[in-house]
Amino acid sequence: MPETRKNASHPQSRRLSRELAMRLMFQYQANGLRPEETIHLFEQNFDPKNDEDEGLEITVEDFEIAWPMAKDLFAGAVSSLGELDRDIDEASQNWALDRMSQVDLALLRMAYYEMRFRSEIPLKVSLNEALEIAKSFGERDSIAFINGVLDRLKAKAEKTRKPKETSTPQSKS
Repeated sequence: MPETRKNASHPQSRRLSRELAMRLMFQYQANGLRPEETIHLFEQNFDPKNDEDEGLEITVEDFEIAWPMAKDLFAGAVSSLGELDRDIDEASQNWALDRMSQVDLALLRMAYYEMRFRSEIPLKVSLNEALEIAKSFGERDSIAFINGVLDRLKAKAEKTRKPKETSTPQSKS
């Protein structure tokens, strides 16, 4: 029996969240449904509680831990899609978005969303996680392509991302 993940801060849970978010984005791209319909359809078909074929091969507990972050990443990326796509198109040098592999495009969108808008996640982590996921889901040349595009986008993300919110102690007056 596979070891279960204790919480969403565990690196494997975050990787699973990113994989689920990439799958959501892929489904969104393929079906053209509204984001909430995409999430509902995914849950119907792939939540281990509903998936008799066990297509994702993950436990109910792992899914429940990873799913909130996956939905959050997906929703954030979809809400920023115009901006993400503009920058990805610019950084992809001679590759129009509609010519890209749908898996590569989904990975680029999810990773760049993290890089731009999730300042609590180090840029290098977002890039490396996308490359690791590309090893499992991408085509033969996906890793080099994704690495090149995200490397070019990294500089833009560094300049435009909002700093992490930190709590400062309140002074008593």
